[in-house]
Amino acid sequence: MENTVLIVEDNEINRALLMTILEDTYQVLEAENGQEALEILRNPKNSVSAVITDLIMPEMDGYQFLEVYSSSPEFANIPVIVSTSQSDSESEVKCLEYGAWDFIKKPYNAQIIRFRVKNVIERSELYALRKLRYQEQFDTLTGIYIQNMFINRTKKMLKENPDKDFMILHFDIYQFQVYNSVFGRREGDKLLCHIADMLRKMAECGTCMTYCRIEADAFCICAPAADNEMIQNIMDWFQKDFQVYQRDYNILANMGVYYVEDNTVSIPVMIDHAKLASKECKGNYIQNYHIYTEEIGKSIQEAQSIVSKMERAMKEEQFVLYLQPKYGLAKYKLRGAEVLIRWLTPEGMVSPGKFIPVFEKNGLIMKLDYYVWEQSCKLIRNWLDRGIKPFPISVNISRVSMYNPRIVEEIHELTVKYDVPPELFQLELTESAYTDNPESIKKAMQQLQEYGFKILMDDFGSGYSSLNVLKDISVDILKMDMKFMAAPGSENQRRSESIVANVIRLAKDLDLPVIAEGVEEKEQVEFLSSVGCEYVQGYYFARPMPVAEYEKLAFT
Repeated sequence: MENTVLIVEDNEINRALLMTILEDTYQVLEAENGQEALEILRNPKNSVSAVITDLIMPEMDGYQFLEVYSSSPEFANIPVIVSTSQSDSESEVKCLEYGAWDFIKKPYNAQIIRFRVKNVIERSELYALRKLRYQEQFDTLTGIYIQNMFINRTKKMLKENPDKDFMILHFDIYQFQVYNSVFGRREGDKLLCHIADMLRKMAECGTCMTYCRIEADAFCICAPAADNEMIQNIMDWFQKDFQVYQRDYNILANMGVYYVEDNTVSIPVMIDHAKLASKECKGNYIQNYHIYTEEIGKSIQEAQSIVSKMERAMKEEQFVLYLQPKYGLAKYKLRGAEVLIRWLTPEGMVSPGKFIPVFEKNGLIMKLDYYVWEQSCKLIRNWLDRGIKPFPISVNISRVSMYNPRIVEEIHELTVKYDVPPELFQLELTESAYTDNPESIKKAMQQLQEYGFKILMDDFGSGYSSLNVLKDISVDILKMDMKFMAAPGSENQRRSESIVANVIRLAKDLDLPVIAEGVEEKEQVEFLSSVGCEYVQGYYFARPMPVAEYEKLAFT
């Protein structure tokens, strides 16, 4: 491919002379000043191999051009030759400071110009090749191996030491992005270089060790296998060093450990296993390393399997509504139900305890919430179309869904779409969700109540700020978990009964009905009735059941 030379010269005669000298060998572009030259260089259509620039020009002279050129990483491989009639050393020093590669003197000598252009282009190509080769092996920031080189060197080390046991360590900094935002990107880069220096020191203290920077703040080490005490000593060494390195910030390292027991496992898979283990101790200031086990791998695979099957499960309506009845304590009559979700696959039922936490962790719970809301609206519409006057049913709103800025609109739009009266469609939100984002939740709850929805506070009393939440956020019904109640005959029974009685009394003072959930014993029912609790929900009365079974119970 023909190389391109950019001539930056305001004198038309000088430009023409340089073009005549170079056009037989190169494609030549022209610019009358530094500003035009920068525009040409930044145009992705132009691939410039070298620049010849004059120093004295209007608008942007050669010095100003060189100053911008030297501070622009995208021009690093494009050599600049300064064309000048000045012969003072001060000008040359200034140009060299700004990154000029060579000089040509006026009046021009054609042969000298051709050789100098040819030489700087060859030098730049050699420099680029060396840089590329370096980048194929080493991390440009820290100077240690990148992952590919680590894999190659580690393979070689394991092969040459078949009688030794090794471990792979995945090492990173907890919330490194916070450190960057507090101290700035440059200080974050310095910390990464410091970690690389620490790894070099580790390698100097022993034999058979490879290490690399994988990405961002993540590093990987392969070293002779060590016991828990030695691994903890390594982590303590890092932590003590970090305390000295940055006294104004508590830098917390996390490490995942994978013991190399099967050499048929690929190095990238070993790294992945160590990384998975490191996630088990994220943010843990006491146990800041974790050893990979098969259970961790199985749990991750199971979670991935659950996520991959979700979309199809929704399309095929494998997620099925179950209803758990709520009863009035006055006459033990049905007064409504809570909507729960069950996943019925062709292979059998997937426990909510397995898929709900997975969906909460990756945000898919928002999709599931919406699915449940819509299916519940369809169910109520079906009952109304059949001439049935149903009791209200309540649906759950996950903590993640409360961060959806359109949650009020989505719920309202669903009830409008299916023509469902809001009083039949109640909303349950756990107390802990209120404490996560109180102001936005308070606003959303008020808007929903204005539309006519009733808000139930689920798990009341399970958090650390129950009374505060009750003071600040208007709810319509309290749901109190019977975990408050100690087992009959236990030493804490009297205290727990006193707490429950006072919660119910407080609710009555605030005109809030109370639903006691998790009621499983006759003694609990009798006690709740004696202290004025209005509603109960639990296995003593009914377990969660399919819709058809609930319809028989409620409407016949």
